Amino acid sequence: MDALQDIVPPNIFDLVPLLGLYAESHFRFRIPISRYFRRQPELIFDMPWRLQPGQKPILFLIVKDAHRFPVTLGQIDIDILQSGIRVGQISWTMDKEIRTPMEHIEIELDHINLPVGEITILPSLGYQVGRKHYRMTVDNYLGTDKAPLRVTIAKDHLPTPANWVSGDLHLHSHLTNDQIEFGAPLLQTRKAAELFGLDFITSTDHSYDLDDDPDDYLTNDPSLEKWTCSRQEIQSLNEGSQLTIIPGEEISVANHRGATVHFLHYNDHQYFHGSGDSGDTWPNMDSEHTIDDVLEQRSPETVSVAAHTAYKFPRWQQILLKRGWWESEDHKNPLLDGVQILCGTPAYEAFHQSRRLWIDALLAGRRLALYGGSDGHGNFNRNWHIKIPLWSIGTHEDQIFGQVRTLLRSKSTEVEDLVSAMQHKRTALTTGPVGDLTLRSSNGDVGIGDVLEVAKGTELVVTLKGSSSAEFGLEMDVTLYQGHFGEEDEKIIEHFQDVRGPFEKVLPITVSQSGYLRLEISSEGSRWPGVYMSSPIWINVK
Repeated sequence: MDALQDIVPPNIFDLVPLLGLYAESHFRFRIPISRYFRRQPELIFDMPWRLQPGQKPILFLIVKDAHRFPVTLGQIDIDILQSGIRVGQISWTMDKEIRTPMEHIEIELDHINLPVGEITILPSLGYQVGRKHYRMTVDNYLGTDKAPLRVTIAKDHLPTPANWVSGDLHLHSHLTNDQIEFGAPLLQTRKAAELFGLDFITSTDHSYDLDDDPDDYLTNDPSLEKWTCSRQEIQSLNEGSQLTIIPGEEISVANHRGATVHFLHYNDHQYFHGSGDSGDTWPNMDSEHTIDDVLEQRSPETVSVAAHTAYKFPRWQQILLKRGWWESEDHKNPLLDGVQILCGTPAYEAFHQSRRLWIDALLAGRRLALYGGSDGHGNFNRNWHIKIPLWSIGTHEDQIFGQVRTLLRSKSTEVEDLVSAMQHKRTALTTGPVGDLTLRSSNGDVGIGDVLEVAKGTELVVTLKGSSSAEFGLEMDVTLYQGHFGEEDEKIIEHFQDVRGPFEKVLPITVSQSGYLRLEISSEGSRWPGVYMSSPIWINVK
C-alpha cells in the first residue's frame, strides 16, 4: 500500500482521454490494470539509424524516472554484426548509480572499425533496482521486440544541393514530458544530428508541455520557467556550434470547425498557450487560440507551418480529445507560411492526401512553402509506442529521427538566415534524392521560393538539377510540374525516367498565365521510398 499515489491518480477519470495516445508514446500508466507498469525507471538504448562518413559511432543509453526508482547500472554487453557475422564485441561494468529524472549516457564505439553498410547492434545491460537484479536487451519494456538496432554506416555524405542545408524541422526534446510521452535531451539530440549529418534541427515541443512546472508536469506554471529556460538552453547550445537548433513550439489550435490541429511555430519570442488536446482540462477540449489568432498575433521574425496536415488521429481521439486535421479551408489564411505534408515515411496514404491539399491550395493562389519532419520524440533508431492501451508496447521504423529532411536555401546555418529562408519559401523536402530548380529571364535568375514577374508570352529557360547516392538509389524519376491559378490540376511539363545523377537539364518554356513551377524526384530510397519535392517558383504575368 506504500506510495499509493504512484498507482492510483487523484482522479482516475482524468486518464480517460489519455489511454493509448498517439504512436510515439513512451508512457506506462500507473494504475493497477496496466500490464506494462513496472517499478523501474525506463531504460532505452538508442542510436541514429544512419552515421555520416567520418563520424565516430556513439550508442546512447537513456534513463528516465530514476528519481522515483533509483537504479544501479551494471555490466553492459554489446554485440555488433554485419550479415550475421560478428564484427565487434564490447563488455564492461559501469557500476553507476542514478537518481535523476532524466539521464543520458554516451557509449563511444570508436575503437571498433565498423564496416560500411548496414550493421546491427545488440546492447544488453544488467541493472539493480532496490535489492532485485535484472537484465534487459535494447530496452526494459515488457513485451517489446528486442531486435537489434539497425544502423547504416554511410559511404557517401547526405545528398544536399549546393547552397542548401538540411535538417529535421519537427522534433520533440525532453521538454515534451507528460503522462503520454517524452523526448531526448537537446544536447543528445544535437549529437545525434551531428552523427547523422544534419546542418540544423528544431525544438518543437508541445505548447501544453512548455507551460508545465519543470518538476511536475501535472501542474501549470504561470511564470513559464520551462519555456524561458528552453530558449536560454537553445541559445547556449548554438553558441560556437556548427549545427543550429531553431527554437520553436508545436501549438494546439482550433481549425475552422473548432477541432484541434497543430502548428509548427518557429522563432517567436512570445509563448502561445495551446492545451486543447492535452487532456489537462478534460472534458473541456477547446483550444485557447484559432489558426487565425496565432497568425495575427505572432512576432514578425516568426514562421508558422501547418503540422502533418492530413494525418488523421484515431477516431476515439477525434471524439474524446476533439482532434482534427488541416482541411482546405484552413489553408486560406495568406499569413500561413507553409505546410508539413510529410511526417515519416511517404508510403502512407496520409502523405498523398496532404500533397493533394497542398496542390489544391497552390492552384487557388496560396503561396505555401513545403516542409518535412519526423515528429520524433528521441526515436533515433526506432519508434517506441503504445500498441494496445494498458496492455502492450510496440516498435516500428516510422517517424524516426532524420527520416525526412527539410532543405533550406540559406546563406548560412545562423538562426536568422535559416528563418529568412523559410520566410522566403526557399524550402524543399526529401527522404533521399535532392534537386534544384531555377528560371532564367532577361532580368536574371530566380530560384525555388522566388516570385518572377513577366509579360505574357515571355520565353524563359528552366534548369533542373538533381542527385542521389547508392544509399538512396542512384536511378531517379524526375518530373517538372506547372500549375496555373484557377485550374483544377497541374500539368506535367517534362518527365524523365531512370536518370542517373548528378544531372542537369535545360528546357525552354513560354509563359501564358500566372502560376508556378515545381520539381519532384523519386528514387528507390533506403528503408522507405526516396522522395524529393520542392516548393514552387511563382510566376506572375503582368
